[in-house]
Amino acid sequence: PEEDLVPLVKYYWRLGFNDPEIASQCLDHFNRVEFSLRLVQKRTHTLGLLGSRQQGATAEAILPFYHEIRTRFPTMGARAMVATLRQQYNFKVSERFLGRFLKDIEPEEVHRRLGKHFKRKRFWAAGVMDIIAFDQHDKWGRFGLWFHLGMDPFPGRIMWLKVWWTNRNPKLVTSYYIKATRAAGGISLITQSDLGSENYGIANCHTQTRHRLDPSLEGTLQHRWLGETHNIKPESTWSQMRRQFTPGFENILDSGVARGLYNVNRPLEKLVFRWLAIPWLQAELDSWVERYNSTPRRRDKNKILPHGIPDMINAKPELFGTKDYKVLVPPALFDEMEQKWAPPDDPVFLLTPPVFAAKIQQLYRNLGQPTVTSYNFWDIYVALLDHIVLVEEELTLDIQNLDDAFEAPIDLIPCKELRHGENAVAGYGNQGGSSTGSLTYDDDEEDLRLYADLTDPESDS
Repeated sequence: PEEDLVPLVKYYWRLGFNDPEIASQCLDHFNRVEFSLRLVQKRTHTLGLLGSRQQGATAEAILPFYHEIRTRFPTMGARAMVATLRQQYNFKVSERFLGRFLKDIEPEEVHRRLGKHFKRKRFWAAGVMDIIAFDQHDKWGRFGLWFHLGMDPFPGRIMWLKVWWTNRNPKLVTSYYIKATRAAGGISLITQSDLGSENYGIANCHTQTRHRLDPSLEGTLQHRWLGETHNIKPESTWSQMRRQFTPGFENILDSGVARGLYNVNRPLEKLVFRWLAIPWLQAELDSWVERYNSTPRRRDKNKILPHGIPDMINAKPELFGTKDYKVLVPPALFDEMEQKWAPPDDPVFLLTPPVFAAKIQQLYRNLGQPTVTSYNFWDIYVALLDHIVLVEEELTLDIQNLDDAFEAPIDLIPCKELRHGENAVAGYGNQGGSSTGSLTYDDDEEDLRLYADLTDPESDS
């Protein structure tokens, strides 16, 4: 049926597949007798999803997109820009062609991006949904913005990347975990994070869910605490975000602070900024995550985790010599855990206090509800602040209670600690949650299962 085929064709095209590859992937979803390459080609042409040759990509055609992308992502390299052009502008161009284009138009920037490498560290996971690793990021605390990330390290796939006015409230952090695992239909074998009481919510929720589904685990914490700098995969992802996503938006936010437009210590300014900035930046983060999850990392001969597109490894692990270790969870159990560990009516889930939200929404409508972009963010902010100051007295109580939910500590449930290194792998501690090794290595060769994929996807561009 058309309504089933079109979303799949769009999805695989956005991953960078050509028509034969799209047809091959779609065979998993349809009757092989009724499905054909010609049908896929017809749909891609009808939808305007053409290849780079068919689109006749030229430097002149790329230039307007290039300038728009550079405003948001001043350090983006060729590989990420190819994915951005394809996913956000439906414009397909080869990485080789775009690399030459960038060398012509910004040779010094291309040279500056060369040679960026991570220090290699060791990591092992058994397969998809063996582990969910998560971490917080506080670099934008000076703006009143706080990040939280959760990912499946085996495919290198981000499960959530959120910005909010806190990342220290366990109920908020647990809600990210529940929403992501509910969408996946189940949970990983274990979770892991740095030490910190803000992570107790996920540790408790995950442990109790595992206990309910497998009583043999009763009395053991199904969460692993890692020391500083040992939560490798999230830390490497933060590093990539700091180079790829952060610079452009940080420049925009810093420009307003430098001009005296925003002071995070002034509650009214903080509320206006929060109301306007968080939804805009979350949409930009969602777009970045989509591109990250649908773009393969550069091939690395030292890497033993599978090479490929993270979304594809997650969706079809059998094609990469491994399996999905996901523990299926009934919807009713998700609902129960949400009510216990991340109740939706908690104040932490409010972007701003209710009275303020109603007032600023009215003022925003009066402005014509302009779409927030990198170009007009501060203009809209100033216009809203000028009007909201006139009714500041009405908002006194809301402002006084502004950050009551920033932190709301909870206790960790009493269980035996899940000790790092209980299962040794070639002399190294097993960071995975399964005793079954990955099938992505050759038994006759040196066991390198702990090597993580920490090369820089932008290093050649």
